[in-house]
Amino acid sequence: MDVLPDRTSETFAMWLTDHPGAEIICRDRTTAYTKAVKQSAPDALEVADRRHLLQNLSAAVEKTCHQHRDCLRKRAEEETVTEVPEPPPMLLPPTELPRTQIIERTRHRYEDIHRLLDKRWTISAIARSLNLDRKTMRRFRDTDLDGLLAPARERRPNGVLEPLKTPQARKKSSSLRRVRM
Repeated sequence: MDVLPDRTSETFAMWLTDHPGAEIICRDRTTAYTKAVKQSAPDALEVADRRHLLQNLSAAVEKTCHQHRDCLRKRAEEETVTEVPEPPPMLLPPTELPRTQIIERTRHRYEDIHRLLDKRWTISAIARSLNLDRKTMRRFRDTDLDGLLAPARERRPNGVLEPLKTPQARKKSSSLRRVRM
């Protein structure tokens, strides 16, 4: 095995001329090597190595999936609708909030911000210290913890688009408040 000093067509053609009898040449996808093979070893068989075969295959699969993304998405939606029956929804009592990392992070952030506000820190100083935007700081300052933890639809139950929704969309948005178990 030889390592060529560069990737030019001339260097590879010279190497092929110095090493006659090459029957199979394994190369990458550059056109410079194709030119050199045609010039110096026209009877040699050109093949791609495993890496470049996989690279070509993945590019072809990605291109095909991209071209057919609409019908693939439609087919996937059809299969998910018909294959898996949904379990019945269970309603949570409105006073109990599930303990999640986001809720815990919000509680800790609220406590940190109000502790610094009690120490007379400015909004900008707290924002820099906690790496938060000043608008976020003001929202935490001006809203109580329950308001921060309430889902967006409870904070703004009737959005500006509510009058434009179809009855089916209203029914769907109200069912989103249920938790599936």
